[in-house]
Amino acid sequence: MASIPADYYDGRSARRVPVSLSIEGGWLMLKGAELELEIPFSSVRVSEKLGSAPRQLHLADGGHCAVSDHAAFEALLQGAGVRPRSLVSRLEGYWHYAVGALLLSIACVVAGFIWGLPWAAEVAADRIPYSTAHIIDQHVLSTFDQGMLQPSKLSPERQRELQQRFDTLRAGRDLPDYPLQFRNSPAIGANAFALPGGTVVVTDALVQLADNDEEILGVLAHELGHVSERHPLRQLLQGSVVALAMTWYVGDISSLLAAAPTLLLQTSYSRNFERRADRFAADMLRSKGIPPTRLADMLEKLEQTHRKAHPQQQAASVDKYFATHPDTAERIRSLRENNPGAQ
Repeated sequence: MASIPADYYDGRSARRVPVSLSIEGGWLMLKGAELELEIPFSSVRVSEKLGSAPRQLHLADGGHCAVSDHAAFEALLQGAGVRPRSLVSRLEGYWHYAVGALLLSIACVVAGFIWGLPWAAEVAADRIPYSTAHIIDQHVLSTFDQGMLQPSKLSPERQRELQQRFDTLRAGRDLPDYPLQFRNSPAIGANAFALPGGTVVVTDALVQLADNDEEILGVLAHELGHVSERHPLRQLLQGSVVALAMTWYVGDISSLLAAAPTLLLQTSYSRNFERRADRFAADMLRSKGIPPTRLADMLEKLEQTHRKAHPQQQAASVDKYFATHPDTAERIRSLRENNPGAQ
């Protein structure tokens, strides 16, 4: 009968008793100078392997045995016909299970980032009122105004005129009624963008680039599409996983404030978000008697302006800039096809 050395503890004191351990006929046999025990092996709980730590055999009376020689113990179990009873022990014996578990873990992490994180950001964004998220807008604008943005050079009369047309455009929609924010910015040129709380910013260069106000309204309608589906806030939340968790579980947006300006500068919308904003804009423009082709006209101007401003980046950075958006030609074609007969 094969046996291996072990240490026995009675569970009532720290006294160690060296014993020889064997398994025979379903019984655990412990023999030492001062003790001899026979215990049904079915009542013994064997700990899992944990590095080089001794294996523990927990006995029903509160005592336990410690076995340091893992290989000898495994051989003893196999010789006695005892198979691992836990799932972990069985999996440890097959390398392909370990590889499979690793691949499954990697797949779960990837799936979490691809599908889980966007879903969680959408749920969290829907729980934040526009009025609460507007705090982020004020913080972001304050930060941008210290460097990237400058006061608008448009006349007060021109700003009021565009504000009135913007108010008419969004009338009847469940959208925040924050005023347009006009800014001058040589750094970003002709542009308009929506902030997480629903504020829309438009630059002087975009107003000057347009041939008419309807083209400006086309771009603003597109930004309102992002506002309607909370795209800026969702992208901001996705960019800060820790802030997402805090916002979702405790409803506290303070953790977003410090990171918001940097994250928004690095954020670009997905292709799906851009398409949805285009469709929203086309519907909004048609409802106000404005052809969606006005947005298509402006997209052409914006792309041409951007490429002229960065001629050395034609083959690299410009393509990378537009890579997160649907192909501009595709967007323009879609807007024109959805408004047949318009010029």
